[in-house]
Amino acid sequence: MRGSYLKLGAALFGLALLAIALRFLLAAALPASMVAYMTLETGLPIIVVHDLTHDLQRRLPANILTEPAFSPDGSRLALTKLLQYGSEIVVYDLLRDRETSLTAFLAIAESPDGAHIAFSSNQAGAASIYLVQPDGAGLRRITSSDAGDREPNWSPDGRSLVFTSNRGGSWDLYTLELEAGYLRQLTMHRAPDNSPAWSPDGTRIAFASRRDGASGIYLLWLDTLQVEPLVVDTRYDSLPQWTPDGRAITFARSVDGSSRIMRVDVHTGALTRLNLGGLDADALTWCC
Repeated sequence: MRGSYLKLGAALFGLALLAIALRFLLAAALPASMVAYMTLETGLPIIVVHDLTHDLQRRLPANILTEPAFSPDGSRLALTKLLQYGSEIVVYDLLRDRETSLTAFLAIAESPDGAHIAFSSNQAGAASIYLVQPDGAGLRRITSSDAGDREPNWSPDGRSLVFTSNRGGSWDLYTLELEAGYLRQLTMHRAPDNSPAWSPDGTRIAFASRRDGASGIYLLWLDTLQVEPLVVDTRYDSLPQWTPDGRAITFARSVDGSSRIMRVDVHTGALTRLNLGGLDADALTWCC
């Protein structure tokens, strides 16, 4: 009997060492080919951090976390945490397994230098864009209107934000230069434009829209404001994200009530499905 206990103890110790080793391997792998996404594999939103190079996966605690956004060094995630009566910003330290709550919000994006988190909140009435430091300090409001401003996304140089607003009567895209305070309207269409994502080279913005009568992913060139369709489909396509090399865009596609992560080549239009999250994956974000 004692021998059996010793064998069981040794096995458990071995599993513990393996778990620790996997954790440190995953930490050491940051930020190489790292993605995070949401899956409903358990019936509740679960965030999975996936090292594509080494095929290592890690699931964060089941705290109803969604909409992940990596810090520039890949060591932490800013997330949406759903509460009983709203939501809040949560910063999750991937190396220390530590969660920090910041403030109530609607959508988040971390600056390229890691100094600020931009988010949308209706805490003062209509939804506005705010900035806050990752430790919760330095909260300030940077947009104000009687309409709603939401879905902020940073320019690669960290000097501007693109966001959606219905201040013109429909949901269009706007940019805000943070230092000068210059506001620029990018789109003007009766169909809502949403989920803007700035390209790594700063020349284009990807966004989702139903402007052609079907769901689609579009590209907007900032020098000419020309809009071109990249993917148009009868199924619901949303949440575009650029790959770090700028060669492709990943997005979520709704298929028979479940979500799939798709990838489209910006130059060729070639469309493939990424094998992430099993039958249901959403809200993919790329690290670094």
